[in-house]
Amino acid sequence: MSINVRKPVDVLVIGSGASGAAVTWSLSEVGFNVACLEQGPWVPPSSYPTNSADWQFLQQTKWHYSPNVRKLPADYPVNDDTSQIKVVMFNAVGGSTIHWTAHVPRFHPSDFRVKTLDGVAKDWPISYFDLEPYYDLNDEMMGCSGINGDPANPPRSPRQMPPIPIGPDGERMARAFDTLGWHWWPSDVHVNSTDYKGRKACNYCGPIGQNCDRGARA
Repeated sequence: MSINVRKPVDVLVIGSGASGAAVTWSLSEVGFNVACLEQGPWVPPSSYPTNSADWQFLQQTKWHYSPNVRKLPADYPVNDDTSQIKVVMFNAVGGSTIHWTAHVPRFHPSDFRVKTLDGVAKDWPISYFDLEPYYDLNDEMMGCSGINGDPANPPRSPRQMPPIPIGPDGERMARAFDTLGWHWWPSDVHVNSTDYKGRKACNYCGPIGQNCDRGARA
């Protein structure tokens, strides 16, 4: 894909991951001329592991979470030998959202006041309620599957779709939590439980962390 490098732009965004894509979209929507640079290629849906019977093999090779294992042309080595946190990233249009599992619980209002409430770190300069309209906008654009009424969180706008089924393992955990008297609630996800905005519902094939050719994962 060629671009006119002589054409001036108002804003240059480096990286097309979650933050870069959001900034590029939001600025262009209000009239800025924005260029977003990404070192990796476009990844066609036809190449996603969900299209292959060998998806488990692909997860451990060219769709691995670590560039040290993938070693694709756009990758570079990351030394994480001394870190307890191992690298999870992807170099392509979309950045590491290629690998996200679309699990989107909102911060709790108390998360913004950890210094006041718990005596650690610092309080945020904003509150949950400052961010709430943007949470709502993001959910509407991407489609949120979940269920309202969680008493552990403040009231919020309705989700766009019902929750994703928790499955047999989730049901066993729920019964155990109930036995212990522990609160649980189906998590919010940006995965379609029904068709949404031209994107199909999830068929629960499994490898959601390596993208979705159906478009069920936002």
